[in-house]
Amino acid sequence: MKVRRILPFAVALALAMSVAGLARGGEQTEARVTYLAGDSVYVGAGERDGLGRGTTLESVGATGSPVVLEVSDVSARRAVCTVTEGSRDAVRVGDLFRYTAVMVPGMAGFAEEEPERPGPWQRSGLRGRVGVRYLATRNRGDGQAEFTEPAVDLRLDGNALYGSAFNLHADVRARRTTRTLSDGSDETDNDERVYRFAVGWDRPGTGWRFAVGRQFSPDLANVSVFDGASAAYDRERWSTGLFTGSQPDGRDYGFSSDIREHGAFFQFRHRPGAARHWALTTGVVGSYEDSEINREYLFLQGRYTAGPLIGFLTQEVDVGRGWKEDAGESNLSATSTFVSLNYRLTDAVRVRGGYDSRRNVRLYRDRITPVTDFDDRFRRGAWLGGTVDVGKHFRVGLDGRSNRSGPAGDADAYTLKLGAHRLTSRNGAIRVRSTRYENDRLEGRLHSLDLSIDVGARIRLFVLGGVRDEESLLNSALDDSVTWYGADVDIDLGRRLYLVLSAERSDGDFEEVDQFYATLACRF
Repeated sequence: MKVRRILPFAVALALAMSVAGLARGGEQTEARVTYLAGDSVYVGAGERDGLGRGTTLESVGATGSPVVLEVSDVSARRAVCTVTEGSRDAVRVGDLFRYTAVMVPGMAGFAEEEPERPGPWQRSGLRGRVGVRYLATRNRGDGQAEFTEPAVDLRLDGNALYGSAFNLHADVRARRTTRTLSDGSDETDNDERVYRFAVGWDRPGTGWRFAVGRQFSPDLANVSVFDGASAAYDRERWSTGLFTGSQPDGRDYGFSSDIREHGAFFQFRHRPGAARHWALTTGVVGSYEDSEINREYLFLQGRYTAGPLIGFLTQEVDVGRGWKEDAGESNLSATSTFVSLNYRLTDAVRVRGGYDSRRNVRLYRDRITPVTDFDDRFRRGAWLGGTVDVGKHFRVGLDGRSNRSGPAGDADAYTLKLGAHRLTSRNGAIRVRSTRYENDRLEGRLHSLDLSIDVGARIRLFVLGGVRDEESLLNSALDDSVTWYGADVDIDLGRRLYLVLSAERSDGDFEEVDQFYATLACRF
């Protein structure tokens, strides 16, 4: 197939796949994450905004795996959610989640809250958060390095600033890492990263929107972050646009002009007010280094929500041209694939499955634990699982995952999860996880437990612990066993201030580490 025929073919494919029955239903709207506490995600919307217990919310503009939330408790203006798809660690205060508003007949969960008066930032159209963090580790073993890392971060999102057509989006972080080496000497690194800093123009009614700066677009596959300019034109059922720019430096996120990128997209979506929410996006992207082809590919992205079903799809197709053609690569080759399906069989039973072959996914981690380390290593592959609610307080989950590529190599993992929530008047909760995994190099087991309870009206306490045992199939000297335990305290200091204190100790055959983490965040 000739390259010049590929884009029309992809557009036609997207349009053909978009034929679906539509029915009138609830309006689609968005809620912003206001607070994170343990496994709970708080959003600034409630029953008056069309959220009810069991409502699902989908992440907007995710740069990694999409995240799906489910409302577990709700008041008039606020809701507490649990993560049912994706990783809780991928969620940040200020992130947007999309949901379908429903009529909720009753009030449950929190007591009624007083309305929050808009401050000067809200009147300007800006919302965001500023936070300071401190992470420190101490190695109790001989000859091992230690480090301390104070950090600060700022997140700003503003649309229609002071009533104008301009908007601003910024996500800036800086940290200073000091390592104490085994010989007693210190080594210090300063790291400033700009994940997003863009100014845009979007006047309602014109259909046009423009942006310049460091930005990301969920409509451009794995381009994700780029420095440059973009333009798009929106109609009721479709959008189209293009961009040009360069990739940031992969090591420090500094500006770099080494790799230039250009692309275009076309999106077709559901009718406003439809009960079935879907969108299909197709496009073409090319990146070039020193005027030579780095990578050229087509992509197709899909999102579908209808009643009990939530689905995501991303497929990229590399084009073999230039040096790739000379090296004998095929004209077209499917590369990065991500598929995720989540289906609610009944109010109590949910099943999920998917497949992930993506090589490069940006994962943001404030803290790394044995659990997050395992989940990152075993991210790629196919999975199938489900959960069953038993009564009002208990949930049982079972997942199986098979990897045939990635850091874990050929691997299989099976996970059982047990959970209990709202056990007492202080919202007590227990979560237990047990995972067995193996690949061609090792066999392992991971078990974790965490307990949480409200100590007061504004304080929640978490106690956690676990063990991970690995047996090497190649060399018994590489067998490793790690145990860890710790506690987190989340304190709501007011409507805008949140404090998190965390301490954790791990003991293993190859490590003995104490870790302390603190963060103070103010949202506005």
